[in-house]
Amino acid sequence: MPFFLKILASPGKTQDGMKLELVEGENLAGRSAPPATIRLEGTKVSKKHCVFKVEEQTLKVDDLRSSNGLFVNGKRVESAVLNEKDRIVIGEFILEVTGK
Repeated sequence: MPFFLKILASPGKTQDGMKLELVEGENLAGRSAPPATIRLEGTKVSKKHCVFKVEEQTLKVDDLRSSNGLFVNGKRVESAVLNEKDRIVIGEFILEVTGK
């Protein structure tokens, strides 16, 4: 099953509604592209904020010691296994995991 992240809210609404496909392996999210493959333009997003890892049918996210942390379903986490409809907060961005 492919995994996607849908941007529900972004600063200035510039990226709202975008769908980002996650590829097998590591998908780096951050403010700087490259190296980030998921570029999130926000002042509270670290250059290398977190990494989404797709391994077979599993999606995991790991915080990369970001300044403002990583939140999944309202809780600050260092690492989490994600499921469809989970909500992730990265800086000023709210994203939702979707399979389509």
